[in-house]
Amino acid sequence: MSNLNIEVKIDGEIYTDAQLAQYEYQRALHVLHELKALGADVRDSGRKLSHEDINWLEPEKVKQISLDIRNSLGEQGTLNLFKDAEADAECRWKEYIKDYDPTQSHIGVTEIHVTGITIPEVLPVVGGGKGERFALEIMPEHYIVKGNIVAGEQQRGMEAFGMFGEPTFITGTASKDIPEGLPIEKDPSYPKSMFGETLLKSDGTNIHIGAFHQFRPEQGGFSMKSTFFCPGRAPKAIADGHKIHFALELTNSMKIAYSLKQEEIK
Repeated sequence: MSNLNIEVKIDGEIYTDAQLAQYEYQRALHVLHELKALGADVRDSGRKLSHEDINWLEPEKVKQISLDIRNSLGEQGTLNLFKDAEADAECRWKEYIKDYDPTQSHIGVTEIHVTGITIPEVLPVVGGGKGERFALEIMPEHYIVKGNIVAGEQQRGMEAFGMFGEPTFITGTASKDIPEGLPIEKDPSYPKSMFGETLLKSDGTNIHIGAFHQFRPEQGGFSMKSTFFCPGRAPKAIADGHKIHFALELTNSMKIAYSLKQEEIK
């Protein structure tokens, strides 16, 4: 990918691709251990793996085994496997939003500058026509992603927020306006933006987790700034972790989009 260049900053600090790869490995390991602990059949070339075996797997093997299991489970299989853990997560989020004060929200900012791929080329991989195809590959903390936000469909999914706690089954809302009180401001140097929050899939409760994504098209690429937020009563580690989640899912989306672009050129 010599013609693709991605630069990442998280809360103003530069993160290299090698650093992000280590975070991705840690998160993929975490997910694979979680899947096994809940009863998923974790195997490598037909051999059933113990938790100790998992710890001896190399990064690419961990990612592939995790991806294969999450794909094979499907939506209903995933919901069945995580039934108790997901119900517990919902109870915790409802506690975190009691006496919700947007001004006290935890914030994390991920900035990405990329050349070699454009916004229209990346968008289908993130949430459009190809979104479901690549959603689980993009990020090991994704378990379910359904719906096409580019086509205006409501998207539903299940994911862990920043490798903290258990995955939560949610739907998303999207708008151009930032709700009053959130300590987030539009950056005038980014002409395009989208705000989104998450609702519990079970009963529609707004748990006030979301992001404000801002985009700036540039010659041969683009820049984006993604601000994650969650309730102030929730652990700050969620925001600290999810800004890395953003960096991983966005850069992986760009890499996949670039590969698809190269295939089309051939």
